[in-house]
Amino acid sequence: MDDNSVYRSLFFEESDDNLQQLNDNVLELESEPDNMDLVNEIFRAAHTLKGMSATMGYDVMTKLTHKMENLFDFFKSGKLKVNSDYISLIFRCLDRLSQLVEDLRDEKELSQDQISDLLEELEKVEESVNGSDQTAKAPEEEQDTGALTNVFEHLEEADLDVIHQAITGDYKAYSIAIRIDKESLLKGPRVFLIMEKLEQEGDVLHTEPSVDILEDGDFDTDFRLVYLTRDDLDMVKHNVESNSEIDEMIVEPFDEEKQKNAEKQQVKAPKIEKKAKVQQKKEPVKAAPKTKPKSQKSSKPSAAHQHANARNQSIRVDLTRLDRFLNLVSELVVYRNQLDDASTRNNADAMRDALEQVSRLTSELQDLVLKIRMQQVSVVFSRFPRMVRDLANELNKEMELVVEGEETELDKTVVSELSEPLIHLLRNSSDHGIEAPDIREKEGKDRKGTIKLSAYQEGNRVIITLEDDGKGLDPAVIKESAESKGISTEGMSDDEIKKLIFHPGFSTAKEITNISGRGVGLDAVQAKISELGGSLEMKSELHVGTKFIIKLPLTLSIIQALMVRIGNESFAVPLDVVERVVMLKENEIVKTTNQEVYRFQDGLIPIIRTDELLQIEPDPNKKKFAIIVKIDQKYYGILADELIGQQEIVIKKIDPMLQKINKYQGATIFGNGSIALILDVNAICNEKKGTE
Repeated sequence: MDDNSVYRSLFFEESDDNLQQLNDNVLELESEPDNMDLVNEIFRAAHTLKGMSATMGYDVMTKLTHKMENLFDFFKSGKLKVNSDYISLIFRCLDRLSQLVEDLRDEKELSQDQISDLLEELEKVEESVNGSDQTAKAPEEEQDTGALTNVFEHLEEADLDVIHQAITGDYKAYSIAIRIDKESLLKGPRVFLIMEKLEQEGDVLHTEPSVDILEDGDFDTDFRLVYLTRDDLDMVKHNVESNSEIDEMIVEPFDEEKQKNAEKQQVKAPKIEKKAKVQQKKEPVKAAPKTKPKSQKSSKPSAAHQHANARNQSIRVDLTRLDRFLNLVSELVVYRNQLDDASTRNNADAMRDALEQVSRLTSELQDLVLKIRMQQVSVVFSRFPRMVRDLANELNKEMELVVEGEETELDKTVVSELSEPLIHLLRNSSDHGIEAPDIREKEGKDRKGTIKLSAYQEGNRVIITLEDDGKGLDPAVIKESAESKGISTEGMSDDEIKKLIFHPGFSTAKEITNISGRGVGLDAVQAKISELGGSLEMKSELHVGTKFIIKLPLTLSIIQALMVRIGNESFAVPLDVVERVVMLKENEIVKTTNQEVYRFQDGLIPIIRTDELLQIEPDPNKKKFAIIVKIDQKYYGILADELIGQQEIVIKKIDPMLQKINKYQGATIFGNGSIALILDVNAICNEKKGTE
């Protein structure tokens, strides 16, 4: 498959898109079984997927997609009525195809065994539709197409002259006959790949049928060609055999006598389509056909690594944004040249004007690059309706997922990490939240539960909410479960008890199932959201429902920050968690038995002395400022000696050793070239919370 390696990344990208489209459309088809426009759209997507896999030579994928396409054809023709059983079978096929694509990404060989169970199920459906008609067609399909022959019917004298001159010029001439596998679904692209492989080492002089007919795939199974090359017979055979979907082949040195004798005996033979040359030969042969080393070894580990990460290495961009990007860069070049000219002439006014323009352009470029990095959350949201449908079947519940605001954009880095926490929350809502239909009916609710997933932008943040109309959280049940696990609930309010579900290893499930009960979930969700620089809130009311609110930064690369000084060191605090900044005196800090607190909004909030935490020598002469931050619905006061001001900063990665300290989320560079570390406020406050 070396010839196809250049197309692999495109194949994976297109396959992912087509599989997602099929999942979405098939799910919609279940609720609109008579929508023929939808069936046609599904059929086209399946046909495209089949065509791509066949062109790449991935026969296992091709066979499964072909059989699945037959099912869509039955829906299209009205021979089958859409029902949940057929939809479930199609979804199993789509899941298997997704797995096959992942195997190909990891450079794994596909085998027929991977799809044999599904092929058997699909064939049973075909038999139920076709009945005796299928049996009647079988003998006709298995007819022998006759012996393969490499005798040409329309070889001209001019071709023979070229062959003679080639042989005298150290070339060899071969007659090649190839029979394509009758199950091949795209004969044209298959022939193209075979001929492309051969032409890397020589020239194809003559084909039967013509090149146009071969590339259109408008022939049965056999085709023949005259091939000129310097390679020996074994190498030519190897080059032909390296292609897939070849049922039989003959490769022999061209025999002119055999050709002339055969032509005399073929007078009564059926006519073949008029042949065409691959190209008009004005010269007898090329002076030096392309050659390449006979054996090539590819470095598999690096290729495998590249393919495994193919999904995360590309992003689709609106062409108008790229056009604007190019225009801005062009302007930047113009003003850079003006700066060069002004500096040469020592013209301060001209330099000032050019610098103003450069400053404007860099701001626009920054804004545009951020937009280019943006991706709609629909990339993640689109897979969830199918997941909720499967969970409903598995749990014997009636559920509906309502998605809103899927066009909301987030930084690609955030979007790619968002899937895992949302899956946990959806599974939690499906299993723990939505009740069984009979129970919902007794409580006066609709038998079908509703889970609502929505996203919207609020300032420089994106808010994602996941809400269900289920049974909500029962503090009594959580309290009982917590105490059985040795977690003290003494003195806790109902809201505090509800938040225990975020405790590592906590679960209220009575038994372990495929969906829940292992105590892994909400603590992992909270950790992942914090890692992304966001926050997670929860609101729940018994017998009414539960709502999770995720707040995420628009981007992880450029943020607004409050620049502060602690001792003689400068630091950045992300502005999105800052509620306010207050000046305080030492006597306003109250010492309790195990911590220091400050009175804020009719309550006491913990104070974090950053100089002690970061082991920095404090400056006793400077005033103290408390930066009030809000993490997980709780306020903290982070002390600083001096405020520098608000600034937009670019986040740079830091050394892994610094990352392990778990107090910094990156670094930034000032205009004068000095470096400031960015405080990881979430980690610092959570560490403080753990010591309380």
